[in-house]
Amino acid sequence: MNAPPRLFLAVPALLENYAGICDRFSGILEGRWRDEAGLHATIAFLGDRFSPARVIDTVEGIDRSFDMSRLEKWDYFSRARVFVATTHNPSLQGLYERLAPLLELPPARLSPHVTLMRVKRFSDPDAFAQTCARFPPSGGLLGEIVLYESRLRSEGALYVPLHRWES
Repeated sequence: MNAPPRLFLAVPALLENYAGICDRFSGILEGRWRDEAGLHATIAFLGDRFSPARVIDTVEGIDRSFDMSRLEKWDYFSRARVFVATTHNPSLQGLYERLAPLLELPPARLSPHVTLMRVKRFSDPDAFAQTCARFPPSGGLLGEIVLYESRLRSEGALYVPLHRWES
């Protein structure tokens, strides 16, 4: 029997010269880089509570507008041990708040970010801070919302787009 799909809604992201970013930080951070094609800012993790059809029907009926935004700075979220690019985008909070009652999501405060790496170890924290300051991210969130399925694999999660909506 197949397990139900693990679903989430996200806004895809594009970082200019992602290979160069990986090269620049690889000597400082050790871990697994995310696949460039799957870079995104998560709006809502839905898990296996809904069928894709139910989510698609729900999202079709709401105001899906949000502002596109640039990725502004690098950060390290120590609790989750992830290297991220962040953006300040209050309109994503509004999108979450429109979705939450329809998908039975708890109240939450979003911290919009794009995860680039799950970090196993820092080899040089000072060099990390200096590199972050000298080379800010270049790129941003794209103008669409995507329903993804997360498929867990030994080499890392694979994010499969199931449906797309323009903002």
